[in-house]
Amino acid sequence: MENVIDLQSSDRPEIFDRADTDGLFGRTRRLQQPLGQHVPTTETPRYLAYNDRAGVTTAQGDGEALTPAGDYRAFLLATTVQVRFVVGDDTGDRTVSLPYEDIVAVDCTSGLRTSTLEIVTVGEDRWVFECKGDLAPVQRFVDEATQRWTRMLTECDRAESQVEAAANALEAGNIDTAAARIASAQEALGSGRRRVETLGEETAAAIDDRLQRVQTRIDTCQRRRHVKAAEKHRDVARRAWESQEYESAADAYAQATDEYDRALAVTAPQPSAATIKSARNAVEDEYTELLSAPVDVAQVAASAARAATDPAERASHWEDALDRYRTAYELDWGRERRFDGDRASLRQALADIAVEVVDAHREAGRQRAVGGAPDRAAPAAECEDAEAHFERAREVAAELVPDRRDPSADEPAVTSEELAGIEAVPKSR
Repeated sequence: MENVIDLQSSDRPEIFDRADTDGLFGRTRRLQQPLGQHVPTTETPRYLAYNDRAGVTTAQGDGEALTPAGDYRAFLLATTVQVRFVVGDDTGDRTVSLPYEDIVAVDCTSGLRTSTLEIVTVGEDRWVFECKGDLAPVQRFVDEATQRWTRMLTECDRAESQVEAAANALEAGNIDTAAARIASAQEALGSGRRRVETLGEETAAAIDDRLQRVQTRIDTCQRRRHVKAAEKHRDVARRAWESQEYESAADAYAQATDEYDRALAVTAPQPSAATIKSARNAVEDEYTELLSAPVDVAQVAASAARAATDPAERASHWEDALDRYRTAYELDWGRERRFDGDRASLRQALADIAVEVVDAHREAGRQRAVGGAPDRAAPAAECEDAEAHFERAREVAAELVPDRRDPSADEPAVTSEELAGIEAVPKSR
């Protein structure tokens, strides 16, 4: 068997399956167990080297060497995940594992007949392996693998840092900042995955636990971001509703529902799906209530007008009802209607209420004009108030009910001559 073997282009040596190998005087035991038993199934061997006497030495502690006993050998095995030394001995094989994430430098020097591989770890320990043959390809492979692992770990660290920043942004209510941080975290994690996968599926499997933990943190943060965005839209909807900005409220509720749906589409443990669904259902209930609110409040205003006994108060309530019915009628203009109430019914309600507004203002004007007593003239202030009511009646009639621009013939006659003058002459502008 050659001292240095590229396992990617050579057949698998029998030492992987048998502890003894063919020698000059028959089969000779090289390890206590076949080399393959020292390699986890999650790793793929790429290079194999061995020596008979030098073993592996280290600058760790007192600089002792792990040397093979008798006919045993010392093996260097570079896999997709780590460098592993296996040294045969009567008392059992001794092993040393150096994961690529712990390696900071690897160097190779060549002599006349031998070459030496030196590996430095994060603890500044130096592991030296010498054998006949050229260890330069092993050095290049280990160096490249180490760099890829280092870059991958750097990307994982960056992903964790970004997701932590995203979590802090969410706590501060900065949803847009959180979204940017989450995107950066996902990009960093994806970059790390791609770097590791170039070394093989086994390499990715070896660090899969950490990658999954980072991904779970990203997904949890993403789900929380969607929930926070939904809550923000819900607050906007409620404020718009209070201000009677019904279309803005409806749009905000729709956005809140969309954000809750996006949150449910993200696989993450928190917030729980049950919590999100409950919040989404509450938003949908509020949205349904909102759709009937414009007509409901208009009807309440109309009921208040009908219940009022004072003409001026009744006129004020009918004005309120007119505004609210107008708002309900104009909602979703030019769009597929979302709100309750068909246009024909609302149009008729507007016409009916406009008549009520005109009549209420005229009645209030007549009442103010006579000063509450038909047998005497009204004070000047009440005359001005009466004129304002008549003017408003004329405005509404001209805009909405042209056939009632003049008092109807069946209205009670006004005994005050001043009233007749006020009602007949438009207010000067």
